Order: sequence, then structure tokens, then C-alpha cells
Amino acid sequence: MRKHNKKIILMIIALFSLILLSGCNKKEIKNEDVKVTLRLQWQVQAQFAGYFVAKEKGFYKDEGLDVNIQEGGYGKDCITTVKHGAEEFGISKWISFVNEDNLISIAQIVKDSGLVLISKKSKKIEKPEDLIDEKVGLWFNGNEYPLYALLDKFQISKDQVDIVRQNWDMKQFTDDEIDVASAMTYNELLSLYDTGKYSKDDLNIIDYKDYGIQFPGESIFTSKEYYKSHPDICRKFVEASIKGWKYVINNPDEAAEIVMKYDKENRLEIEHEKKEVREMINLINEDKYKIGFHDQEQMENVASLYSKYGIIKNYNNIQDIYTNEFIR
Repeated sequence: MRKHNKKIILMIIALFSLILLSGCNKKEIKNEDVKVTLRLQWQVQAQFAGYFVAKEKGFYKDEGLDVNIQEGGYGKDCITTVKHGAEEFGISKWISFVNEDNLISIAQIVKDSGLVLISKKSKKIEKPEDLIDEKVGLWFNGNEYPLYALLDKFQISKDQVDIVRQNWDMKQFTDDEIDVASAMTYNELLSLYDTGKYSKDDLNIIDYKDYGIQFPGESIFTSKEYYKSHPDICRKFVEASIKGWKYVINNPDEAAEIVMKYDKENRLEIEHEKKEVREMINLINEDKYKIGFHDQEQMENVASLYSKYGIIKNYNNIQDIYTNEFIR
């Protein structure tokens, strides 16, 4: 009798153990973070500080996301990978994918692209009219249209300017192979200053936005299929990313240090990244714009300009490529 009771007790204990283990497994599955990939537009640098901070500080994890941040660049096109569903999120200027029917911008992070034209003071190129007959370097890939708009505004024909393809380094500029170079304020311009050979007093800068030509910078985008089927994940990703950028704004030097942790090739210099972080903060311009919000007037102005050059196929559907749904 005692043996029989002992068997029953052991069976009950075993049954409860199975139930407890099953409950633990369900809990683990329920709490497992959703894995998503973010493909950057370019290599690791402070231009993308907000996303590295969001990962390092656990902002993504707090939202139940396990975010894999991958570099962009040659052979690593974020528009292609996101468009085909290979990766969930990308970082790029929305104008770069404006003709992709399947992509949508879900947060406009950077309000000003930071693109400017620079020349040496000795060239005496101070205003748009001074570009006539000068050799002007452009990267193309969409970066030519601000110049075209500027020339149009001052009734200068493209034929009156010697436009040449500019390399991604600044050697053509430093070697006087070109008179005017394109530069991003957060990258190439800072790199020139970092050489110690140039200061603000040595250069003339033509800033497009001073002439009413303001092109937005990078936004977070995804495919329309993913946006429609996973709005909760999109919201969490956007909110955590914005939280990351707000942390950057309040802690710029720490943000630069975090970026350095993700530089696996040891390409970056900490002092340069600290400067780049501060310039990105200027371009985000939180004092004027809500981080992540798409300004309809700005977008329509840019879309109208690109439509003029035949870049946008359907200007009337510009509202289909962005949403402010996830911006609070």
C-alpha cells in the first residue's frame, strides 16, 4: 500500500515538473526578442550614431527587438536588400527610393542633408554667380540636383559651368584639379579641417539652404509589405531609434565613444567623430523640427524640383512614400 502511494506521489511530482517546465518554455518563447536587420547607407560613422546608441543602451531591447546593424556601401545597397525583403529596415535619403513603389519612409531623422559647395578663398568664389566658367565637382548619384536647382534659380545654364565627377576623397580639391568641391558638413568638410591645412578662414562655403534649397537627409525606411504586416515592430523600431538620437543630442561625446565600439576596422578617429556627432545634431535641428516627423511642405518642394528634372515618375503620389504614423 505504501509502495502504491509512493508511486502516486512520484507521478504527481513528475506531472507538476512537466507543467512547470512547459510554462517556463512558453515564457521564454513569449519573451524572445524579434530579430530585425538595419542596413546603413554607408560605413560605420557618427552619421548613424543614434542607431548604435539605441543598441548599446538597450533601447531596442527594451522594445523587444534584437537589432543587427549592418554597414552599407559598395555592394551593400540598403534599398535593394529592403526592397526584396532580405532585411527589414534601411537608412537613406527618401529621394533615393522615391520611385520604388514598395518602399516607405517611416521616420525623417535628418532635416538637412548637410551638402555644401566649398572653394579656396584664393579662388574668390563667394556666390552662385561666381560658379560660371569654374570647374565644379559633383558626386552625382542624386547629389547633382541641388546644384542644378541653384543654377536655375540664378538663371545660369549648366553649360556655363564645367561640371566634373568628383571622387569620394578630397584629393581633387586639395590638388587644385577642381575649383569647387561638393562636401558634407559632417564629413568631408570636417576632414579638411582635421588635416590642419585648412580652417574656416581659408574656405568659401556656398550653402544650398541659404538660397532656399534645403534637401532632407537620411530617413528610416522599410518595405510597404513589412510596414503593413508588422506595424507594431515598425513603431517600436522608430521610437527606440528616436530615443537613441535624443540621447545623442544630450550626450554627444559619449555617443561618439559608442560609435567607435562598432568600428571593427579601426578606421575612425575619436576627435573627428565627436565633431561629426555635433554636426549631425545641427542637421537634425530638434529646436525647429520634431525628430522623425516628415515636413510635408519640405517634401513637396523637393519632389516638385525632382519632378522638373524627370527624376520622380509620379509627383502626385508623393504622400504614398512616407508616413508620420509612428511619430509622437
